[in-house]
Amino acid sequence: MQKYKVGLLIGRFQPLHKGHLHLMRKSFQYVDEMKIGIGSVGIIDKDNFLSYEIRKKILRLAIEKEGWKEKIKKIVPLKDFNNDKLWLDHTLENVDKFDVVIGNNEWTNGIFERAGYKVLRLGFYKRYLYEGVKIRNLIKSDKPWEDRVPEYIVKLIKIK
Repeated sequence: MQKYKVGLLIGRFQPLHKGHLHLMRKSFQYVDEMKIGIGSVGIIDKDNFLSYEIRKKILRLAIEKEGWKEKIKKIVPLKDFNNDKLWLDHTLENVDKFDVVIGNNEWTNGIFERAGYKVLRLGFYKRYLYEGVKIRNLIKSDKPWEDRVPEYIVKLIKIK
C-alpha cells in the first residue's frame, strides 16, 4: 500500500454524516495529513441548506472529537463554476500542495485525473444509510435522521 504525505478530500458536507467520517478514517491509512475543501460555497438551496460557516464549524467539531487536529491541516471554501478548468484552477489556488485526491465523486475525480493527479477511490460506507440526499430528504420530511450523523453535531444542523 502506497502512503502519501498530503491528501485532498472535497465534499459539500450537506450534512457531514457517518459515511464522511468513515472515509476520513480510512483515508488516514493512505495519507499522513489531509486538507479538506468544502464545495458549493455561497449556494443556499434545497440541496445546500447549510452555510459554509456552519459546515466549517461542524467539520472543526468533528476534527476535535475524532482526534484529528494534527492530521487535518486546512479547510478551505470552494466555489462552484460551470467550467471544469475554472473550478480546478480555483481549487488548486485555494488548497495549495497535495499528493493525492481522495473521494468517490466521479465528476471531481475525473477533473483531477484529466489534469494528471492521482485519485484514491476508497468506496462508499453503507451508502443506503449514509448519503447526503437521503439524509436531507429525511430532514425535510421531518423523519428521523439524527442517527446518520455524529451525535455531537445534531444540534448544529438546522433547516430554515
